Amino acid sequence: MKIELINDHYKKIPEPFKKKEIKKLIDVVLKKIGFEELENGQINIKYTSEEEIKMLNEKFYNKVGVTNVLAFTNNQETPESKERLIGEIAICISQIEKEAKMYKKAVETRLKHMIVHGVLHLFGFDHQKKGEQKEMEKVEDDIITSCLGERPY
Repeated sequence: MKIELINDHYKKIPEPFKKKEIKKLIDVVLKKIGFEELENGQINIKYTSEEEIKMLNEKFYNKVGVTNVLAFTNNQETPESKERLIGEIAICISQIEKEAKMYKKAVETRLKHMIVHGVLHLFGFDHQKKGEQKEMEKVEDDIITSCLGERPY
């Protein structure tokens, strides 16, 4: 699995937010949900501003306001590499920072939780219905607890 980080928010990406750490986490997610053999896939992760995530939320999800993470699925090959672009995840770092403070979690923990959340969305997990929400939260909880040694909620 190839991971591409697009940084539209920070001048310099802090170490825990860099590609190597994120790739390890995504590999754990893929193994947990049975996609560890996916070698020719690519996921783009974009660190974005409140303004941009608000615009994306309104344009693609018809929801008003800032959110923490959005996931956009895509199953097309990228022309330059023949990798199959699984999708893109937009993450609002300033929202993650606010939520980390609110939930009394480290920013790194909250960010990794939202990356797990976004990847699960790319592979069909959802939380619109109560049963789906419980299943998705259980998978998130298992992954975050095993990777970081603490519960995400």
